[in-house]
Amino acid sequence: MSVPVSRRRRVVAVPAGMALAASLAFLPGAATAAPAGQTETPAAAPAADGPKLSYVVNTSTDPRVLKAVERAVVLNGGTVVQTYRQTGTIVVHSAVSDFAQRIRAVRGVDSAGASRTAPLAAATTTEQGAPQELSAAEAKKAASRATDAQEPLEPLQWDLPAIKADQAHRESTGSKKVTVAVIDTGVDDTHPDLAPNFSAEQSANCVGGKADTSAGAWRPYTNDDYHGTHVAGEIAAARNGVGVAGVAPGVKVSSIKVSEPDTSLFYAEAVVCAFVFAADTGVEITNNSYYVDPWMFNCTDDLDQKAIVDAVGRAAKYAERKGLLNVASAGNSNFDLAADSIADGSSPNDTTPVDRDIDPSVCLDVPAQLPGVVTVSATGVQNLKSYYSNYGLGQIDVAGPGGDKYQIPDTESKNGRILSTMPGGGYEYLQGTSMAGPHVAGVAALLKSTHPKAGPGELQYRLKAQADNPGCPTDLYDPDGNGQANAECEGTEEYNSFYGHGIVDALDAVRK
Repeated sequence: MSVPVSRRRRVVAVPAGMALAASLAFLPGAATAAPAGQTETPAAAPAADGPKLSYVVNTSTDPRVLKAVERAVVLNGGTVVQTYRQTGTIVVHSAVSDFAQRIRAVRGVDSAGASRTAPLAAATTTEQGAPQELSAAEAKKAASRATDAQEPLEPLQWDLPAIKADQAHRESTGSKKVTVAVIDTGVDDTHPDLAPNFSAEQSANCVGGKADTSAGAWRPYTNDDYHGTHVAGEIAAARNGVGVAGVAPGVKVSSIKVSEPDTSLFYAEAVVCAFVFAADTGVEITNNSYYVDPWMFNCTDDLDQKAIVDAVGRAAKYAERKGLLNVASAGNSNFDLAADSIADGSSPNDTTPVDRDIDPSVCLDVPAQLPGVVTVSATGVQNLKSYYSNYGLGQIDVAGPGGDKYQIPDTESKNGRILSTMPGGGYEYLQGTSMAGPHVAGVAALLKSTHPKAGPGELQYRLKAQADNPGCPTDLYDPDGNGQANAECEGTEEYNSFYGHGIVDALDAVRK
């Protein structure tokens, strides 16, 4: 994919004082510079007259321009929460109703907009349905069937042999020098299957747009915030004689929490913080099993949504330039992301959704459709696209096991979903492209372990080249058996709309 995130205006670097004066000249009613010999008196900031919202303001990385824009933020009724000088994004809070319009008029501002539609209170994940509990009887039966080389619950993990991860582990489980950051709802690092591989030094709470690295800040708020812990186990649950095994059980995993308390919404400022934090702490791969709230698709012809695409896109690109490979889930609405239009009735999801028909060529699922990000669709045990998974020719890079209740494995549980770790030390089943993404991130971690000098471009190339493509279904794609096609697959046996380049291969990742 090569959809441009934004086009920056050309900014001439000038001294900070001059930049500020030039900026203010573009503000409605703003005071201009005083005549020579007089003291300049800046205009008073406008009074708060609306709900307090969070904004992202995108400008140059030039320190002088950044400083001038920060001053303009304050003069227009905003409070600077955090400035990401690496990407030129400023996180701002303001209760001035026309703050976005005011700050967009400032010279040097490329884009600016509210990152939410709901007021700040004193993210949406991509699992499909509620978790299903693993019963004690199932666990006992699985343990009795496990071989000496398997983890106790591994006989229930159909997803590992589906990508040859079980075979790969006989040759390599990955390197401790590789870390996958789970950008999500937090990870319970006390779980016995995660504790051996957890990297606290590369973990933080980015909610609000500023990284909190205090001990435990990266953990879930409650056990109901299970998503990130489940994802982390799929990537790197240790081979330690306990529970399950991850795709890359020898690598490290970290937690960057970005979900709001209570709502679990993932706002742009938190995601920007997460990508920058991951890049600056030496993470090699990020897993992103969510879309940035409150818009399922951010349309670049809307100024607020354009600012979100711009801010997150800059942060993801910064991470990529620092050597990270970013992996993201494609979503669970069975949408053709290459269609002429898509009906979205779920956005904004933090206030009142409205029905809108969007053009997916200009309205992006962020971060999945950002340039350079590996976009992942989901499959079941039959290597068939999961019934819920988004797809699209030219939109999907690779596929991975995400689970499917209609594709039934030959396991004791007969459960086609994905079994993994849960907060509090337990294990449960989930399905979704949220589960497919971590399988791809895990294979990417094995690749990085095998090729430690490989950058994100080479890793992505190898993921695609080694993938196994089942090709478009020859029969009617009818997973629910109602006699009607649920989706139409387009493309060739090598590259198509359901699987992209194919289902990732963990064995090739450690051998080639």
